[in-house]
Amino acid sequence: MAPKKGKGKKGKKKKLKGMVEHPGDLVKKLQRIYVNNCNQKKSAICPGIKSLMKRCAEDDKLIVKFILEPIPSWEDPELSNVQLEPLLMAIRHERYKWIKEVHIWEIPLKHEDVASLALTLEKGPYPIHRLELFNCDLQAYALERLLRNASSFTTPLTILNLDDNQFGDEGVKGLCKGLKNNKTLLSLSLCYCDLGVESGIMLGEILSSTAIRDVYLNGNNLETEGAIELVKLLADHAEMESWERADMVERKAEEEAEAALLAKEKERVETAMSGDSKPGSAKSKKILQGKKKKRKGKRSKKSKGPPPPPPVGPLIHKLHLADNGIDSYGKGSTYGPVIAMRLFRKLIQHSECLKELDLDDNQIGDLGGRQVMEGLEQRASAGLPGMKVSVTHMMNGQTFSSIMKLGAGLKKKKKKGKGKKKKKK
Repeated sequence: MAPKKGKGKKGKKKKLKGMVEHPGDLVKKLQRIYVNNCNQKKSAICPGIKSLMKRCAEDDKLIVKFILEPIPSWEDPELSNVQLEPLLMAIRHERYKWIKEVHIWEIPLKHEDVASLALTLEKGPYPIHRLELFNCDLQAYALERLLRNASSFTTPLTILNLDDNQFGDEGVKGLCKGLKNNKTLLSLSLCYCDLGVESGIMLGEILSSTAIRDVYLNGNNLETEGAIELVKLLADHAEMESWERADMVERKAEEEAEAALLAKEKERVETAMSGDSKPGSAKSKKILQGKKKKRKGKRSKKSKGPPPPPPVGPLIHKLHLADNGIDSYGKGSTYGPVIAMRLFRKLIQHSECLKELDLDDNQIGDLGGRQVMEGLEQRASAGLPGMKVSVTHMMNGQTFSSIMKLGAGLKKKKKKGKGKKKKKK
């Protein structure tokens, strides 16, 4: 008896749609080119990339996620530690267009490396939707080059993570310049990047004019003033939307009441004028049957098109501002945290799309904590979806307990490194 198809150990290799070769063969070619490039550039081969390529080639699978990281305690007089350029050269040489995520961890990037990465995003057919450059010693001018043509990337970049790069306010200036007309980026992470008050002002303008909805800014120095400038437009927009929702509910109730009156009047007139069309009569049955026949027909099939583009505007979903010096020691003096928390209260109370707010490790005090608590209470009474909130415990115990009860469940973002915050001078 002949064996059934697909019952072997490895099974029959299948080509994916739009591919000339098998996935395993493509990965083998990519691996060979990558190793050759490393030899030419006198660079060490990334162990993680090498083992991943070998495993995918054996399993006849494509690689969609590349994680490039250095070899710890590397000491070699002839070879340098792991570099980015050999991998980018291999991807471009093979036109490997199945890549979706690029993660580069703790590899110092020169300006030439960043320019090469930017060209890959701008020119090639590479659908990279997630880019992570963690602790890569990224400088302000290099960051500006990376995002100089962000609005014209060949494929939409939706997630950008630049944690642990000390480029400061100057780097954010170049970043905001590149993201000015971008309508695809949804998540931006700039934790431990030495951002100050000016960054809060610039990022506030970007959040109100792009599609970004998840922002992670933990471990910076925005202080009270920067936090106020960051959320000012977001809070005002949320309040305006709340008024519009209330007007819409009122208008809908009026329309329903008017429609009910019209239906009642129509029913009364029809009952008065239809002498022989009483319910249950032969004539009324024929009329109903005719209506049913007319209703029967071929329903037009709704074709599933591409998903609509993300909405542009100050519609924040996740805002993480832990350890940002929002306290009474900055320029905002004693009342700074209270003024800032009033804005956050407005945002919490009115924003329908807000899901997470992290204000941990900021000394907002009892009055500031009360603002957050009252915002959560008013949000619940308005019937808006629940949200997760985190604050420091350094406040009145009852207020803290109420906040934790109303906004529990916030999971902190995992840190890859130590996440050191630069000390104020």
